[in-house]
Amino acid sequence: MSKAILHHAALKHRGGAVRVARLLQAAQIAEGLDARFSFEVEENDPEGLPAAARQEPAPQGQHTTPPALARRAAELPEDGVVHLHTSTDWPAALEGLLDSGTASGLIVTLHDATPLTGGCAYPLACPHFPACADPCPRDFPQARMRQAHIKRLLLRLNPVLVSPSRWLAGLAKAALPGAQVRVIPNGAPWPETLTPRQEARKTLGLAPGVPVALFAAHGGARAAYKSGSAWPDHFARIKAAVPECLGFAVGGDEAASHDGLTIWPYLDRAKLALLMRAADCLVYPTLADNHPLVLLEAAAQELPVASFSVGGVPEIVRHGETGLLAAPGDLGALLAHAVSLLTQPTLARTQGRAARNHGGKRFNAERMAADYRKLMGE
Repeated sequence: MSKAILHHAALKHRGGAVRVARLLQAAQIAEGLDARFSFEVEENDPEGLPAAARQEPAPQGQHTTPPALARRAAELPEDGVVHLHTSTDWPAALEGLLDSGTASGLIVTLHDATPLTGGCAYPLACPHFPACADPCPRDFPQARMRQAHIKRLLLRLNPVLVSPSRWLAGLAKAALPGAQVRVIPNGAPWPETLTPRQEARKTLGLAPGVPVALFAAHGGARAAYKSGSAWPDHFARIKAAVPECLGFAVGGDEAASHDGLTIWPYLDRAKLALLMRAADCLVYPTLADNHPLVLLEAAAQELPVASFSVGGVPEIVRHGETGLLAAPGDLGALLAHAVSLLTQPTLARTQGRAARNHGGKRFNAERMAADYRKLMGE
């Protein structure tokens, strides 16, 4: 196994891909490896905590641009590994690695379908995929050319391709015929003990018996694939059925409150975990998803989910056992599932405990790090 790994992502702090990169980096540093991190977009740290107060280490990263990634890779020893998670410009990042010859050890983890398409994160019901077309139905410019260019670069670089879900692995194999794609599910920290639920509610100022629905996603209202802009309407329909219900929507950049729905921007992980512990249901109306960390973090806090059965979500949530899933696009069924969890505390607690027990075996961060360690040792 290489003793030097460079993790690279588009963002510095936010989003599931960065979270996975940071968790792997921290685990590798703990193992005595030289694990580095570079990023393309500067942003404020949503944790906002001094180092001594953090639940997890936050190794510093190096700001770079996609074309300059190769220079960072060249700083690695000869047996170093570049682990590419996301980029704002996949063609430029891959071209730089190819032209410099610094990608002899390259892992590409597919956190979404962007490296497989002409620009969209998920093709959904695109009539053209796996071969993009011009004009693109979603107006991505020169989609066919971009997709073909990235495909040529990936074939020449021949990286180890990893997908966190079997679903996205299938899309990758359709877009890149003959490609070998390893499936390594994402992982999240799994606390050994949990804050008592009523203590969490007391800390947040929530009455013991009030049903609480939580919406959460990177980007908040701007999270298009997570139906972020429709969260207030979804909550209004839930509240019509459960008038005493309170709602929280987190993950964006604004704070507001309207008709029982409290909108919070990014929370530090300790407060998000506390909110998950206090809530009765995570309402997750995602239209397409790979292997979302928010579902793992919810499971770790015994919070059941109501979601659409799309993408890799059914690989995490077992319908009727660890949460409730609706057919893709059946919003009425999804909201009915949320109402069931909010009005049937025994059901919510039973499914929440099952989610934690199931996820603790399959989706903990230590297992994820061990799977990547094994991959790099092959």
